Amino acid sequence: MGKSHSKSTFSQWDLDRFSNVTGIPRARVEQLYQEFVASTGKDNQMDKKEFRRLYRELYLSAKTGSDIPAVITEHDLEKLADRVFKAFDSDGTGKLSFEQFVNAYLLLDRRDEPNTAITARDRFSYVLDHHNPTPGFITREHGEQVLDHLNRYYTVDDVSKPVTTTWEQHWSRLDDGSGRVPQEKFVEYVTTSDDYKNNLNRALL
Repeated sequence: MGKSHSKSTFSQWDLDRFSNVTGIPRARVEQLYQEFVASTGKDNQMDKKEFRRLYRELYLSAKTGSDIPAVITEHDLEKLADRVFKAFDSDGTGKLSFEQFVNAYLLLDRRDEPNTAITARDRFSYVLDHHNPTPGFITREHGEQVLDHLNRYYTVDDVSKPVTTTWEQHWSRLDDGSGRVPQEKFVEYVTTSDDYKNNLNRALL
């Protein structure tokens, strides 16, 4: 998926916090990760078929029983998973790592967790914390990667309000010329920007 800003494996992530920001039981997340490792070995790469399966498993693990919206069908989930996969497979290899998968799931999952204080902002901050070589700040390179993924995901035919602003235009509104932006400022901008806020905060589908 091109350049990575973190060499940490998923096993090194803060899984307690991950469980909190997704609503998915930690034990279930660890189980899915171990299943993935067993099926891919040292390669640590998944194709679109495996990505669809894992996306479905995480979604259903977060929304169980009567909480699952009736509108979410197998076709809906598969279609959504394909959009996410395409947005993060920026180099066209047809492969993503488990870390990239989790990054995509958190960054693009548009549900605020019911009955909790967890928001899209919390999930976004969590992703940045685990993929930031300059803690507390977002560099131009890192900002490009995040904004480019969001733009690729939301600039599609079936989005009611596709993003028309380039990542460079967004970055120019944030950067004071130093080439980096405080992470809190970056999070505030993205989660309140007209290009992203409705997509990041609206209910899934």
